[in-house]
Formats: sequence, structure tokens, C-alpha cells
Amino acid sequence: MLTIPVGAKPLALAVSVFGVHVYVANSLAGTISVLDVGTQTATTAVAPFTTPSGVAVTPDNTRLFVANSGTRAVSTALRDILDVTGTIAVGSTPYGIAVDPSGLRAYVTNQGSNTLSVIDTLASTVLATIAVGAAPTGVTVAPTGLEVYVTNRDSNTLSVINTATNTVVATLSGLSAPIGVAVTRDGSRLYVANSSANTIKVIDTTTRTVTATIPVGAAPWGVAASADGRQVYTANNSSNNVSVIDTTTNTVSDTIAVGTAPTGIAVTPNDLSVYVANSSSNTVSVIQTLNAMAPTLGPQSGGTKVTITGTNLTGVTSVKFGSISANVIANTANQVIAVSPPGSGVAAVTVTTAGGTSNPKPFSYYPSGNAHSLSPVAGPTLGRNLITIQGAQLATASQVLFGAVPALPLIVSDQQITVAAPPAITPGPVHVTVTTAGGLTTETLTYTYIDPPQLTGLSTTTGTSFGGNVIDLTGRNLATATKVTVNGIIAQYSVGSDTVLAAIAPPSPTTGPADVTVTTAGGTTTLPGAYIYT
Repeated sequence: MLTIPVGAKPLALAVSVFGVHVYVANSLAGTISVLDVGTQTATTAVAPFTTPSGVAVTPDNTRLFVANSGTRAVSTALRDILDVTGTIAVGSTPYGIAVDPSGLRAYVTNQGSNTLSVIDTLASTVLATIAVGAAPTGVTVAPTGLEVYVTNRDSNTLSVINTATNTVVATLSGLSAPIGVAVTRDGSRLYVANSSANTIKVIDTTTRTVTATIPVGAAPWGVAASADGRQVYTANNSSNNVSVIDTTTNTVSDTIAVGTAPTGIAVTPNDLSVYVANSSSNTVSVIQTLNAMAPTLGPQSGGTKVTITGTNLTGVTSVKFGSISANVIANTANQVIAVSPPGSGVAAVTVTTAGGTSNPKPFSYYPSGNAHSLSPVAGPTLGRNLITIQGAQLATASQVLFGAVPALPLIVSDQQITVAAPPAITPGPVHVTVTTAGGLTTETLTYTYIDPPQLTGLSTTTGTSFGGNVIDLTGRNLATATKVTVNGIIAQYSVGSDTVLAAIAPPSPTTGPADVTVTTAGGTTTLPGAYIYT
């Protein structure tokens, strides 16, 4: 096991989406250490912060968001210039922080005010403040971005937040001073660290029920799930070790000693390395899977960064994919990172040092997928609506881009994936592309973001309960109307323009004021009590 010295009292870790860097929040040092995954060294430190307890990185690996538990603020920093660029006022004692898959929203637990702050990462402003349980600590975002999960340490609960409405939709009880929480890549299960019970609770996210209780080490703190969903790791703060959980059986398959008082834990996207922040020994432990390679798939055009682990790898002289040499970009005693050359079929990957040539590992060159349709083709600028994409060779889809904004897909089959649209940067059409093991999909689809509708008036405001009146509804963003109701009853309508709809008042079983509601691809708007049945 490798041990890397960092700043004083490291509490939390975040791994970049590309697995190139690991960011470590050093609470007492007031810094963020930046670890280079290739060289396994702490290359830089970003400062100054005030007792940083949580750190998150945007999917493009350009911006950091740091929760400063000693203040009422989150700091922002640019990775390229390694400097703090601003602060965002949040609640009291901000502790945990997570960025959603789009990179447009960050969620911060405020332990002192029992709230969750929702941050617009582009504008660096707080969009919403949500009341949760007592001493909210851990936070994670569902892969779809549709839900956020918060552990409330002092109320022994977990809050489930709907990100479309920014409201708590469920509160799960029966936990024991929960701290860390992790969600599996398919979004089906949560793993919650019960620090006072020395257990991990497994929660089904659909039924919102506990399906298993797993004994682990003493005072489990941080929790992290592997990308393939096969393992979950927990940092046990009082027993100075990490429990490895087999998610198939929900049992501990291994226990690994690390530094003193481990807190934060994170897994690289290729699942080959686990990083553990040891808060009392001021180090990060690196647990590696040896004699392994990832990813094992890549596009025929080459360019995939492939990590190979093993022993005695110092001084690599060549890495070959079949007979073709690859460019080596990083090399340590237990790890080599090489860039796959162009190819096809299956190539045997070998590593050569002065001591000889390694055993081969298979690498498959994957053809480009295609995406030929999506449904629906339009939706609200707030995002969060589910979209189905049809095509071929989509089973390895890892990302969907809405313009430049990423989202994580869920695999249905080789011909279909679903994805929650991320929030829009601006209204209007964007190109949609899917990244698979074969690279970007060959077709370009278009999805249109539409602003929410607004109703400003009615041409006729009264009519008998028999209905039949033709009413002109005026407003904005009405062209994509899908439903009109009066008094909750569906009305026939026709679209005149983006600012006018013509609707026929339906019969009503009651008299008096009635709400008029229009639903479009951009959302729903209501004029309360605007039409009066007589």
C-alpha cells in the first residue's frame, strides 16, 4: 500500500471524473492537496481555506467547490490557476458537498443550521435552502441527478430531496448517527455508514426501505461505491481500517489496515485505486488492485488512457497493444498509464521492463455506436425530465452530452438508454451526443430547452357551467402546449402562436371561480380563479 503525506487533518476526498486527480480537504492546514493519480504524489496545494471539511470537483475537472466548516461559506477555486476565486454564503457550519452529474448544481450540508444549500455553480449563487434533519453531514447525488440524499447525524435519519422541486420527499429513520452515504452507479441502492452502530445500512432507493445491515469496523465514516457496483468501501474511523463490501452478498470480503482515524474515501473511475484520508496521521492511503487493467474497452481510433497495475513496473521500456507500441504517460512501481494506439478486434496488452515482459491483458477495440432518436425532443429549462435514446451499440454508454453539459445514462439494453436532462444553460436547441466505449455516437440528435409558460390573461372570464365559451388565453411560451384544463377538467384547445391559445371552456359540475392551467414542454402555469362559472 502506498502512503502519501498531505496537509494537517485531511477529512474528505474527491476524484475527478477522468480519474486524473484526487483532491484532499486538509481541515487544519486550510488547504486542498492535489494528488496526481499517475505519479501518486501530492503535486500542489490550493489555499487559503477556513477549516475545509468537504470538496467536490465539476465533471470537466476545472472548478473546485470547498465547504469551509469554520465559516458560513463555500469557496470556489480554478484548478488551472490553483487559486481561490470566490465565496458563496451558505448556512452555518457547511460540512459535506457534492456536485451533480451536470456540474451545474452543488449541494452543501449545513450542520449548524440543519439545512441543505443548493448552489448554481455557474452563477455562484444559492438557488434554494432546504430544511433537513439535525446536523446534516453526508450528501450524495443520484446518478440521474433526480434525487439528493443527506445523512442527518443527530436525528438518525436520511433525507431524500427531489431536485426538480428542491423539496424533501421522504425522511428515512432507524439509522444510528449516520455520516457517510454512497449510491451505486445504477442508482438502485444507498449504503449509509452508521457511526455509532458500526454498521452499514443498505437502502433500496425505489422502495426506500432498508434491505440489509452489514457489520463493519468501528465508527464507519466515509463510504464509496465502485463504478461497476461490485464493491463498496467504508473508512472505519476508530479501527483504522477499510471494510470492503461485496455488494452481491452484502458481506465484508476484506478488511485493510490504513492510517490513523480514516474519514474520507473515494474510488477512481476505473475502480483500480481507492484513496483514504487519514485525519490523524495527515496522510492518504492508496489501496490498489494489482495485476489488473482498466478500461478494457476503447474506440478503434485509439486515445484511451489505460491503467495497468502490478508489481516491479518501475522503468517500463514499452507497453504494446498487440505488436503496436503505446505512448506511456505515467509510471510507478505498481502502475503504468498508457494511451491506446488505433486498432481493431482484441489486442494483447503487455508491459516490458528490464526484468522481462508481463503476462498479457486483453483490450477490445469497440466500434462507434449510433443514436438515431430521442423522446421527448423538448423539455423545460429546469431539466430533470427523463429522456429515452434509441440506437445501436449503446450498452457501454458512459455519458450523454446536452451541448457541453454532461449527464449520466442508465443502460436499458444495447439499443436503448435513458437519461435525465440536465438543467439548461440557456433556452433553445442543443446537440445531444452519447459517449460509448467506441467514442462519440455517429449521429447528432437535437433536444430543445423551453422556458416555463406564463399566462397573463383571458379574453373571456365568465360563462355558464354548461361550458362552450371560446376563450383566448394570452401569455408567453405557449406554442408547445400539451394540455389545457379549466377547473381541473381537460379543455379542447388550439395553438395560435407562442403568445395565444384558443380553448373551449368544458362543462363544470360546480359554479364559481375556476383555475385555468396550461401545460407545455417547458412546464405548467396556472391563473388561479381566473374563469368564473355561473
